[in-house]
Amino acid sequence: MKKPVILCADNFYLSSKALEKLSEAGTVVWSKTSKEDDIITEAKEATVIASEYGRITSRIIDLAPKLKAISVWGVGYDHVDVEAASNRGICVTNCRGANAESVAEHTFTMLLVLSRRALALDNFVRKGNWNMQQEVGLSPAMIPHDLYGKTIGIIGFGEIGSRVARIARGFDMRIVAYDPYVSEERLKEFGATAIPLESLLKVSDFVTVNTVLSPETRGMIGEAQLAQMKPTTILVNVSRGAVIDQAALSRALVAKKIAGAGLDVFIKEPVDLNDALLQLENTVLSPHIAGGSQEALDSTSMVLAEEICRVLGGGTPRNLVNRTQLQKLGFL
Repeated sequence: MKKPVILCADNFYLSSKALEKLSEAGTVVWSKTSKEDDIITEAKEATVIASEYGRITSRIIDLAPKLKAISVWGVGYDHVDVEAASNRGICVTNCRGANAESVAEHTFTMLLVLSRRALALDNFVRKGNWNMQQEVGLSPAMIPHDLYGKTIGIIGFGEIGSRVARIARGFDMRIVAYDPYVSEERLKEFGATAIPLESLLKVSDFVTVNTVLSPETRGMIGEAQLAQMKPTTILVNVSRGAVIDQAALSRALVAKKIAGAGLDVFIKEPVDLNDALLQLENTVLSPHIAGGSQEALDSTSMVLAEEICRVLGGGTPRNLVNRTQLQKLGFL
């Protein structure tokens, strides 16, 4: 009996154990290109398409007659036409929670580097400017600030946001959160208080963005929202670049309307080397690697493999992101 085809639509990481598991369940085929027309050709025999960033469009979905599922390597699925998949009864799954610890730790890495002025102080020592033992020799921009006792505002309180809150409790921070889809009881489990977004922006010393990208969240942090923050606020985005108006953020950082920003994600990736954000000293930047620790890579690839195997075995994925749509359309 011919094995089902699992098409990997872009070049993502698979551990040897995950690849072995997938190879037992089906024939793993790696796409030679990210072009839509080429993927359409390769997807004609596919039962499952797996993708990290490669766009899975309505054309690809409609021209893949055997397709049962689209499995996202990672959490964000804004590159998949979920509506088109749902209309055909195709499951869309992700790896929710698999890299949450890694992303939460990266969030706090950025918070600490910025609040403790780690890069500036490291540079101060390396350049031989440390010539006295008194702090009076440092400029105000190099004086560290504590997390202890400060207010952290968490936008998006899913698997990652809740772990950010858990770490924040270790610093004895006050935790406020905005997520209209999470109950107050769930927030209280992690010591967080639910408040409106506008209030969160006004009271927080640190703001972390941990939400998925959707029509509702695209551009949710723009000029008006940045203006509501304190001039001492540090903003960290580890979700998707388009959640924040990047040009407005650059202007706010240049004008010192907020103190700093840690960005793991950008509207354009890789980021343009002429982007104003790269010229600023009050930013810490990383190449969309928050969920990329070795442990997270292994975990994510195994969750992907397990979800695909559930589909091929006739079961329902655990991380079914279009469950509601499939139920409304009578597919579940």
